[in-house]
Amino acid sequence: MTRHPRAEQRYRSHRQKSKTKNAVCSFCDIAMNGGPQYVGESEHCPIITNVFGYDIWDGCGVTEHMMIIPKRHVASLDELTSDEKLDYITLAAKYEADGYSLYARSPGNVTKSAIHHHMHLIKTDNTRKKWMIYIRKPHIRLAR
Repeated sequence: MTRHPRAEQRYRSHRQKSKTKNAVCSFCDIAMNGGPQYVGESEHCPIITNVFGYDIWDGCGVTEHMMIIPKRHVASLDELTSDEKLDYITLAAKYEADGYSLYARSPGNVTKSAIHHHMHLIKTDNTRKKWMIYIRKPHIRLAR
């Protein structure tokens, strides 16, 4: 999973600003107030667009990147009630059936950018990229 360099720079800048100010959880704010990212919701989970979506996923171009977030602030799925879990998985299954890949990080994952649990819904163009250049770790990966 990667972002174009400018998108990655905007994302890192946003994360740095979020760490320095004592703001309310941005996912909780969206869950309570909606906003431009809001796509829809089920009983327990809003669906939002990812402002800092990936451009490449599994070697394919990304056409749409959304997230499912529980309305209640939880760090892991284990904290959800039975009704919330059922709603969450039912919603994820609906998007998976529509061709979205599902991705979530564990609470202790060092790359997780938000404590509020969320699942990425990623739709690709199903076209393998012929090549990708990684700037941070200089090497070229050729698709086979």
